[in-house]
Amino acid sequence: MSQQIIDSKTHENVSSIGRLLLDMGKITPEDTDRILRRQKEEGIKFGDAAKQLGLITEDDLQQVLSRQFDYAYLPAANAQYSADLVAAYQPFSTQVEGFRALRSQIMFRWLNEGFKALTVVASDSGDGASYISANLAVVFSQLGKKTLLIDGNMRQPRQHKIFNLKQSFGLSDILADRTPGAEALFNIPDFPNLTVLGAGTVPPNPQELIGRQNFPQLIKYASSIFDVIIIDSPALSAGSDAQMLASISRGAVLVSRLHHTSINRFKLLKNQIDGAGANIIGAVSNNY
Repeated sequence: MSQQIIDSKTHENVSSIGRLLLDMGKITPEDTDRILRRQKEEGIKFGDAAKQLGLITEDDLQQVLSRQFDYAYLPAANAQYSADLVAAYQPFSTQVEGFRALRSQIMFRWLNEGFKALTVVASDSGDGASYISANLAVVFSQLGKKTLLIDGNMRQPRQHKIFNLKQSFGLSDILADRTPGAEALFNIPDFPNLTVLGAGTVPPNPQELIGRQNFPQLIKYASSIFDVIIIDSPALSAGSDAQMLASISRGAVLVSRLHHTSINRFKLLKNQIDGAGANIIGAVSNNY
C-alpha cells in the first residue's frame, strides 16, 4: 500500500525522495503514510515532512538530495573512511572548493589536451601528497569522471587506510605477476565513479617494479577504461620512485607544505620532475 502511494504519478517528486529514503533504510513503508498525511496537512515537501516528524535528520535529507543530483558525499556519521577525505565529508567547505579549483586547472591544462594520467609528488614525507591524491580523486568522481586512484607509494602506502580497502593485493602484486589486475581493484561503494588500486604487498624492490614494462602497459590499459588516473607517489626524499612515476604518467602536480617546504626544496622538486621529462600541470601549497 505504501509503495503504491510513493509511486503515485501525482506526487512524482515526493515518490523519488520517498523511494530513496526507503532504499537507504531511513524510513519504513509504514512511515510513508504518516509523512504523506503530514505533507498534505502542512503543505510542505515530503522530505521536510519526514524531518518534522523526526523520522530523518537534515543530514539524511541532504544525502537524498545528493543522490537525486548524482553528487555523492558522506554523512558525518559514516566513519567507514578516513576523516582526511574532506571532499567526501565536507564537500561544501572552503577547503574543498580549493580541490575543485585544482580539478578545473587539471582539466583545462591536461585532460582537455588528451592526457589522462598524472602523478602527485612532494619533496618530503608528510607534505600531503597522499591527502591531495585522495581528495582530488573524490572531486573528479563527483564530477562524473570515471576515476582510478593508484597508490604508487609502495614504501609507505596510505590509500588503503584512507579508503578502508579490503583487498590485500594491489599494485606491487600486479607488477610482480602475483595477481590478475581485476582482483586488486576496489570500487568505492559510496562513490560509483571511483576505483582505487592500493599499493598491495610492501615489496623490497619498488623501483625495480615501477621500471618493469608492465607498469606503462597497466597505465595504457587503464587509460582505455578510465577518464582520469591519479597516481600517489612516495616523497622525492625517499628515492626516485616519484620521478619514474611522473615520467610514465607524463604529467605531475607538485605538492608543498605551507610554512614547511623551503623554496630551495620546492625548486629541487621542480627541477627533478622536469629532468624526468614530465610536464608540470600545477602546484599545490598544502595547509592541512
